[in-house]
Amino acid sequence: MNKVEALLLLFICAGAFLMPFLSRRLHIPSAVGEILFGLLLGIFLRDAFHKMGIIKFLGELGFILLMYLAGLEINFEKIKITPRKELYLFTVMILLTVVLSVSAAVYFGQPPIYALVYLTTAVGLLFPVLKESGILDSDTGQRLLIIGSIGEVVSLISLTVFILYYRYGFSKESFIHLGQLAGFVTAAYIIYRVFRLVIWWFPGLVRSFLRTGDPVESGLRANFVNMFFFVALAAFADMELIVGAFLGGMAFALVFKEREAIREKIGGMAYGFLIPVFFIEVGLRFDIRAFLDIHVLLMGVVITFIIFVVRLLTSLVLFLSRLSLMEIVLVPVSTAFPLTLLVAIATFGLEQGIIAEPQAASILLAAILTALIYPVLLKKIIKGAAPPAL
Repeated sequence: MNKVEALLLLFICAGAFLMPFLSRRLHIPSAVGEILFGLLLGIFLRDAFHKMGIIKFLGELGFILLMYLAGLEINFEKIKITPRKELYLFTVMILLTVVLSVSAAVYFGQPPIYALVYLTTAVGLLFPVLKESGILDSDTGQRLLIIGSIGEVVSLISLTVFILYYRYGFSKESFIHLGQLAGFVTAAYIIYRVFRLVIWWFPGLVRSFLRTGDPVESGLRANFVNMFFFVALAAFADMELIVGAFLGGMAFALVFKEREAIREKIGGMAYGFLIPVFFIEVGLRFDIRAFLDIHVLLMGVVITFIIFVVRLLTSLVLFLSRLSLMEIVLVPVSTAFPLTLLVAIATFGLEQGIIAEPQAASILLAAILTALIYPVLLKKIIKGAAPPAL
């Protein structure tokens, strides 16, 4: 590490420490504050940043950990006791979101990556918003998380298919890589089944994966082995590493029910350093002057609007379920701020040359706007609702 890298890392760490306090004062999510800090820092150090591998490495590691934690957050116990009709309707809604998003991109004559932007769903911000609103453990909060989780799985599948299409088109190589994807999913499922069997035969192993507070932190180490195993598996299958990390978290959540302590331990390390580095690093990738372009501003607002409208229309199918009117109103709002995956799409599109910087900037702006507008709207609706409705 040279002097410039050490200095930039110091600035990033200082920003990661200060932004939660400033974000709380400004009533914005910490992740948004960290992206904005990265944009401001880029005014002075953007050229130096592009020459530094360590910041990019830490940022990518932060994103991998974020997706692993997203997989860990899925409550499969709740999903198992959810009526099949509800799960079916939740899935239909998400699939309709995909169809309508593709239709919107085609109608507006936009590149295929915009369909990905419109359909993407993520629970990264939804979890803390529901927790702050006091309904995380309620039936309503769990239903919203289940819908968001289904949407995130479908979003990652869509992202993987899009990447294959972009790289290989409708060619022989594309079908070969689809076979690799199927092989990856099959291997992940077999590993999950074998692991469950091993845990059943040797229940003492559970402690090794969940233990916290001991001098060697065996639970933390075991989780890192699990995460990087799936990341390596994804790498060998020529898939995005974040997909492997997400599936690794899901596999762990499927096997271990009592995982709150180890999840908090991993989250403390990840949210304390690596995840903020990821968001700050995203801001450093972009030129802040791009956001002063009126076309970028308008397009960011339009994307923000379309993301919500698509979900508003597809949520109409939920009138066939047992959900209350208030819960149906909450669904399109709660799934309309996929900050983490929108950031990933904007970054990927820019790096691969799929879209120019103004287009990537408009997607990043939409990510910021959705994270500023819809969580506040969600909290207001929950606050205004009568307790029996939730």
